[in-house]
Amino acid sequence: MTRHLTIAAALAVLLSLSTGLEAAAPTKTKPSAAGWQAGVARVVITPEKYMWMSGYGGRSKPADGKVHDLWAKAVAMKDPTGKTAVFVSTDLITVPIKMVEAVMTEITRQHGLGRSEVMFTCSHTHCGPALDGMLSYMLDMKYDDWKQVRGYQQTLNAKLVTLIGAAIKDLKPAAVSFGNGHCQFAANRRAPRGIGPYDHDVPVLRIASPDGRTLRAVIFGYACHNTVMSYYKWSGDYAGFAQLYLEGRHPGTTALFFAGCGADQNPLPRRKEELARKYGRMLGVAVDHVLDGPTTPISGRIATRFENIQLYFDNLPKKKELLEIQKTGNRYRKAWAGNLLKQYDLYGRLLPTYPYPIQSWQIGTGLTWVALGGEVVVDYAVRLKRELGHGQGGRSVWVTGYANDVMAYIASERVLKEGGYEGETSMIYYQKPSKWRAGLENTIVKTVTALTADNRSQVARSFKLPGQLLFDGKSLAGWKKTKFGGEAEVIVRNGQMILQTGADMTGVTWNRDKPPPDWDYEVVLDAMRVEGHDFFCGLTFRVGKAPCSLILGGWGGGVCGLSSIDGFDASENDTTGYHEFQNGRWYRVRLRVTRQRITGWIDGKEILDQPLKGRKIGIRGEVDLSQPFGLSTWQTTGAVRNLRIRTLTDKEKAPKKKANSK
Repeated sequence: MTRHLTIAAALAVLLSLSTGLEAAAPTKTKPSAAGWQAGVARVVITPEKYMWMSGYGGRSKPADGKVHDLWAKAVAMKDPTGKTAVFVSTDLITVPIKMVEAVMTEITRQHGLGRSEVMFTCSHTHCGPALDGMLSYMLDMKYDDWKQVRGYQQTLNAKLVTLIGAAIKDLKPAAVSFGNGHCQFAANRRAPRGIGPYDHDVPVLRIASPDGRTLRAVIFGYACHNTVMSYYKWSGDYAGFAQLYLEGRHPGTTALFFAGCGADQNPLPRRKEELARKYGRMLGVAVDHVLDGPTTPISGRIATRFENIQLYFDNLPKKKELLEIQKTGNRYRKAWAGNLLKQYDLYGRLLPTYPYPIQSWQIGTGLTWVALGGEVVVDYAVRLKRELGHGQGGRSVWVTGYANDVMAYIASERVLKEGGYEGETSMIYYQKPSKWRAGLENTIVKTVTALTADNRSQVARSFKLPGQLLFDGKSLAGWKKTKFGGEAEVIVRNGQMILQTGADMTGVTWNRDKPPPDWDYEVVLDAMRVEGHDFFCGLTFRVGKAPCSLILGGWGGGVCGLSSIDGFDASENDTTGYHEFQNGRWYRVRLRVTRQRITGWIDGKEILDQPLKGRKIGIRGEVDLSQPFGLSTWQTTGAVRNLRIRTLTDKEKAPKKKANSK
């Protein structure tokens, strides 16, 4: 067995020297299209004092040494339209959802970025600090240990907010390109070991000076557990050594790592530091081969989508069972039972689902980047690359795991059926009530496919959009602040119009020589609820000579509709609908007014279609001052960008044909 592993390791070194490109490579390397910018930032996140480490439930004491510093790093990218997306890489075991929510609250408030526009990842090093998340309950920590962990978490959150801000501040013209390499030290760890599926791709994103000659940053990934070492020293493991290798080879460059779908992949053999250094060097060499060869320049624009879907647990233990486990179970099961009993105390039941995060980025026309929450098994990468067209027509598909919220292992249907650690028993360490219910794989893939299709359609749009731009992203030219009484400030920041929380309303009203159209027009905008719990987009518009308002997120946060139809407002007429809006997320809004009907869409999905014949159109008295055209919020901070209006074509003006009844 030792000889077999040694030979395998030697072969892996040789194979890693080949880039092994699967996607079609261009004939030459050239800078990305004009108008692209990138910003790079980094910060040390090594704890200042020794504290408990995570990764292995059997740890029994705090760290007692350091191999190298742990880092958080970020790259911000801005396309020619001004759309910005930020990638965050961390030398951490996990990405706690509480951390993401705390950081995003500040990032949205300070920079106006929505949830889809920031990707949080971790290297999944098992030689990093314990964090304030559910995984840390597997550790035998006492009160003072938890206090130290939570103190570190607060410091870390603040550092991440500053890091992202620094990357945005550093934005400057850049050449952005991508490629794919190959490296072979990961092996499927499920029985029979080394036989199952794997993903040996090494995705690489190159950030350089505008002429492409000076390397500023390189983002790369690999689908393998970051678990060579298990000692009590701070270390980024093989991923940390790979970053150090690349930064040593390219002085002044920042290297950022992300973990792929490697939940069932291990670096083999392991448990010696020289192996961690070796695997890091192998991975670094694979990245260098991509950097030295032809890479595909980014062109077009960035499109981002993010959605939480509900994944169901298979079986919910009864309270009586949990009380018994608290008495008789081992340390891990007692902690598990205790956390589930807190749900019974809080809700009177166990929650049957978990909100699972799915993120999809389209960077130019050629690069699709999917980020999945949890410890994702390799089957997802294999399937998504196949179904989303990796390698077809020069397109690359990357699938990141351990992103945005690492709440549990994410088994495929195959692994779920086989059971074992990744399929079932690991849920105890993540404090989840049971394994996942069958069907999750198709649910996840279906959502990824839909988000990716939408992104690709957005990227394919012309830079020159039809109609008139109503908000230039620089000033309130063409608008006046609406004097509702009790209104808050309206500010312009980072290309967005921000209507701050008032008591009760804040808004702006049309202030131009030419009045807005009465009929046959369409309005499009991006809208986001920054904070608050009521409507974040009250769009008042004209229907002939009558005013009307589109309300999004009213009456406690979820009601959508038109106010008013025949004297009934948006909460009580034919257009009334409900949408689960998330704070910090941008929504694409479209409203069309013809002489026959009013139609509205959110993110391409129709939410209302109101015929006008025989109906009386009006508005509520509170928004009367928004006439003839305006935007408003109610006790909520909202943001708007990309606001345009256009005249409909003759075909669009035509009445809808009645469906054939045959």
